[in-house]
Amino acid sequence: MANEASIPALTELLPPEVAALLDAQEFDAASIPATTLSLEAPPGTLRRVLCNAARSSVGWLRGAWSSWQGASGFLSYGGSGRAVRELKAAPAGSLLNQQLAGMPVHHDDTFAVRITGAGFKDASAAQLLASVLEGFLLNRPGGVSSLMALRNALVKPLGLRTSPLGCPVSSLLSADIDTFFAKRYPVFDQSVNLADTRAQVILGANDKHLLFRSCVAVEIVDEHHVDITLGTRVHCKNLFGRFYMGAIAYTHRRYVAPAMLRLAVEFALGEVEDFQMASRLAPA
Repeated sequence: MANEASIPALTELLPPEVAALLDAQEFDAASIPATTLSLEAPPGTLRRVLCNAARSSVGWLRGAWSSWQGASGFLSYGGSGRAVRELKAAPAGSLLNQQLAGMPVHHDDTFAVRITGAGFKDASAAQLLASVLEGFLLNRPGGVSSLMALRNALVKPLGLRTSPLGCPVSSLLSADIDTFFAKRYPVFDQSVNLADTRAQVILGANDKHLLFRSCVAVEIVDEHHVDITLGTRVHCKNLFGRFYMGAIAYTHRRYVAPAMLRLAVEFALGEVEDFQMASRLAPA
């Protein structure tokens, strides 16, 4: 409160008297009564000894692996508490409604996130959409990445396409599409209205077993509300495609699509906040 805090003061954990006692030569730690709390095994038991030995070994191996592999890290916007709801159908005017025309649709979903109170009076829907697409690339849910790694290992022998990104947006890494949104993101189609209050793109791929198209859209409803949606439509080309969709549909609806949308939106909002902060700090 006096603006006199320092790193040593904030990290001092022991009173001076206790620190002096621990540093004293005559201090005998074994003679001090102690209570041990454990969620694994009681102290002094064989199980506890085995636990300690295993942890020590694994820790040493992990340290050696890290020193050989090199340090790594990432910045993640968790998105906890950001509500994702599933819509009954794609919004009116969505490019998704035009996709896979004349083909039977075997899977159709749309998820939405509404951002409230962020102050979007002068915001650009196209710029927000670009940030959301970047979020899909850089702020991936760890669980989805693990599921995709498992899926890739299972389907690669079958000659199906693989990608580290979840299928709703996996074509963001495609080298086969020559149409780009914001001069960077490969898309099948795109649309930005004249007022720049609604922007949307179509992603997707054609595989041996199915065709899928996804629509990512940003709509600035008013200066305090923005709706961001992710919708997917799938046509199965054969019996294996139907089996595949039946196997993954529940996980896609309950986890993959909502998690990817939530973290992509959180990343985009982080970029918006950083831009607003930089604008406030910039000299007039």
